[in-house]
Amino acid sequence: MRRWHGWALYGAAWIPVALGYTQLLISSRGVPAGDAFLASSWYALSAALLGVLAWNASGRIAWPDRVFVRFLLIQLAMAIAYSVLWDGAMVGYLALRIGVKPTLALARSFAGWQLWSGLWVYGLIAGISYALRITARLREREAATARAEALRMQAELQALRGQLNPHFLFNTLRTVSALLRQDPATARLALERFADLLRYVLDAKRVEMEDVPLATELAFVRDYLSLEQLRLGERLTVIEQIDAEALECLIPSLTLQPLVENAITHAIATRTIPGTITIGASVEGDELTIVIADDGPGAHGEQVRFAPGLGLRVGRQRLETRYANRARFTVTTARGAGFTVTLSLPAEVMAGAPRLGMAALV
Repeated sequence: MRRWHGWALYGAAWIPVALGYTQLLISSRGVPAGDAFLASSWYALSAALLGVLAWNASGRIAWPDRVFVRFLLIQLAMAIAYSVLWDGAMVGYLALRIGVKPTLALARSFAGWQLWSGLWVYGLIAGISYALRITARLREREAATARAEALRMQAELQALRGQLNPHFLFNTLRTVSALLRQDPATARLALERFADLLRYVLDAKRVEMEDVPLATELAFVRDYLSLEQLRLGERLTVIEQIDAEALECLIPSLTLQPLVENAITHAIATRTIPGTITIGASVEGDELTIVIADDGPGAHGEQVRFAPGLGLRVGRQRLETRYANRARFTVTTARGAGFTVTLSLPAEVMAGAPRLGMAALV
C-alpha cells in the first residue's frame, strides 16, 4: 500500500509541470489550448516514464562509499541518455502531429533548451531517488540493530533468570529438608507452599513474561516468606510499606525474592534474636522505588562488592540489562547498621497484563 501511495505522489508531482508547460505554449508560442494541453501532457508523461527508469537505475547502481568519480561519470552518461530520450520523445510526438519537416525546423528552437532541462530533471530525480533509498536503508539498518539489541537483551535476561530459578529451588528445598527433620507436620505444610512457589516459577517461564506487576511479585514473595516463617517462627518479622499506586507497576519477575532471601540468610537465620525485614514500594513522578531493608549486622562495602552470592549480582545485572541507565541498584550498609537495597526503575504499567499470582495458578 505504501508503495502505491509513493507512486501516486510521484505522478501527482508531474501535473503542475504539464499545466505550467501548457500555459507557456499558449502564452509564448500562441499554440491553441487543446494542442498545448496534449503536447504538455506528453511532455510530462514521457519525462515521468523515463524518471521511473532513473529510479530503477538508482536501485541497481549503489551510492559509492569510496570511488566517487566513476559514479559521477556513470550518472552523467545516464543524464545525457535521459535528455536525449526525452528530446526524442518530444520530436517523435510532434512528427506524428505536424509532420517530419515542420518538426525538424521547430526542433532547432527547443532541442538545446530541452537537453539542458533533461540534465537538470534527471539530476533532480536521481538525487531524490538516492536520498529515499539511503534513508530507507538507514532505517532498515536501525531497525535491524534494534531487533538484534532486543534479542540480545531478551537472551541475557532469560540467562540471568535461568541462574535464579535453580538457585531459588535449591535453597527452598533446603528449607523444607530442615523442617522434615524438625517438624514433619509443618514440613507437609511447607511442601504445599513450595508447590505454589514452584508453579509461579514454571508459569512465568511458560508464558515467557519477563515483566510482571509488583502486586504479583509481592504475592510470590509473601508465600516465600510464609514458608520461611514456618522455619524461623517468631525470629522473623516482616513489615510492608507499599503504596497502592506502586502495585500495578511492572518489574522483572523474580526480582524481589532473591533480595528478601539474601536478607533472611544474612540478617535473620544467622542470629538467635528476632529480626525484621522491611519491604517498601512507592511511586514518585515516573519512577518506582523499591526498598528491601533488614536490621541485621550489616557488612563492609568491600564484602558486598566481592560477595559470591547470586542475589545482589544478578539483581543488578538484570536492571542494567533491562533498563540501561534508566534504573539504579543501590546498596547501603555498614557494620551494625543493617542492610538496605534500593531499586529505582521506570514506573511502567501495562494495561491488561496477565497476572501470575498464586490464585491464578491453582
